[in-house]
Amino acid sequence: MNQMNNGIKAAATLKWLAWAATIIGAVLLVINVSDFRAENFGLMAAIGFLIGGMNIFLLSTVFRLLHTES
Repeated sequence: MNQMNNGIKAAATLKWLAWAATIIGAVLLVINVSDFRAENFGLMAAIGFLIGGMNIFLLSTVFRLLHTES
């Protein structure tokens, strides 16, 4: 039972981290979208944060599915 609670807590933590990464990415995107070129580090970081946030959301869902009772 304790193992399942740890899995659910890990999934919840990952969900919060995913939201944080997505929000940081959105803010960076809004700030840096006007200078759209490959050399714009802020824009590239924003895209990375957005993609990373979505991947963390996926991992959160996988953790939650792996730790649910069938």
